[in-house]
Amino acid sequence: MRRLIPLSGPLLRLAVVNFLASIGFGMYASGNAIYFTRYVGLPVSQVGVGLTVAGLIWLPLSINLGRFADKVGARRATVVMGVAQVLLLVAATAVHGLAEFVVVVSLLGVFVQGGWICREALVAEMVDSEARVSVSAYLRSAFNVGIILGALAAGLALTLDDAPAYLGLILGSALAEAAATVLCLGLPKREAGPERRADAVPIRHAVRDVPYLTLSVLYGLLAVGDIVLRIGIPLWIVTLSDLPRGLGAWLYGLNAVLVVALQVPLSRGAETFGGVRRLLVLASFASTASCLAIAMSAGVPALVGVGALVVSVALLSLSEVWSSAAGWKLRYELAPARAQGTWGGVFALGSSLNLVLGPAVVTLVVERYEAMGWAALAAGFLLVAVAVVPAMAWALRTRSVGPADEVASQKAVTHGAESREAEVKEVKTKEVKS
Repeated sequence: MRRLIPLSGPLLRLAVVNFLASIGFGMYASGNAIYFTRYVGLPVSQVGVGLTVAGLIWLPLSINLGRFADKVGARRATVVMGVAQVLLLVAATAVHGLAEFVVVVSLLGVFVQGGWICREALVAEMVDSEARVSVSAYLRSAFNVGIILGALAAGLALTLDDAPAYLGLILGSALAEAAATVLCLGLPKREAGPERRADAVPIRHAVRDVPYLTLSVLYGLLAVGDIVLRIGIPLWIVTLSDLPRGLGAWLYGLNAVLVVALQVPLSRGAETFGGVRRLLVLASFASTASCLAIAMSAGVPALVGVGALVVSVALLSLSEVWSSAAGWKLRYELAPARAQGTWGGVFALGSSLNLVLGPAVVTLVVERYEAMGWAALAAGFLLVAVAVVPAMAWALRTRSVGPADEVASQKAVTHGAESREAEVKEVKTKEVKS
């Protein structure tokens, strides 16, 4: 872990928190559908509807979840979210009917997403603005490694296919989250002073920050690439090609490896807003090309088809890495310093389009429009590239920012800068002592 994440002190602890939380999430997300059908005995259709509701119910609460982090402090809020997840995962082992299932998974959906929002606010509290992108890249690498390990653990449980294995899957997820929560207690504590109180920035101001919301929506449109990877390509392989059905899983694994390997080195262009704009355009172009590569994988010899899909996944991985780095810069630096959690909730809300629209759009492309559908989706990604430039100019202009190529942060975010400098010095002091 230390070689992969060259951080120290509190930041290394935060990376381990992220790593453990992602193991728990990977176990739960990879095995929950099978657990509730095979172990609990619920019909597949009911489980599908319940998990869909759980994946969306947090959306209207995202801003309030972020505001909670601003009001009580990000560390405390993260601990609350973690404790709630542990209790709900334990409760999941006692689910026997539909009503209990819907309640438990819906609340889990809220607190899991709340945990991610609060951990992002924690980064804003612990790290100065110039280092947030690089630190977030390391945290993302830890997250992806944890997801892989969690998915492997879930795969083992599903292979054993017995009651102890399924119970172990859910309780193992709870144990990983509990460990992450305990470690989180050791992170530096921030008490919000009068200048950092969340009510100093009314929540309606966050909702009305249309330029910020617009950029988050564009980011969410790029994230549809993840739906292409998880749903579109496997469906394409199964329904419209003669390629091996297991190829989709191998390609998903390839994506995970590429993202872990490339996230840190390819995030270095996001230090300035000019670099962010370039990365978003590159991500759009990569997603566009990936859709065209998928379209070309049908009706060709198997080896050519596999090659086209490998190229497509590589391009989607590049898009994911570039857009993630750009998203961190936008999410943190365009938000007021004293309301990072609230604006983070806004960004999570806008960027959730991939969850709301992605599955339906990608499924429609595969089932009805085939190659022409992929071409249309490619055109959609291309439009994102066109929209990014004026959208960024609008957002920067409304924050009285100078030339985007020459600045690394905008002036409106300087509220509370002195307190943040003191916080950074405190973190560095703790790192030296540790």
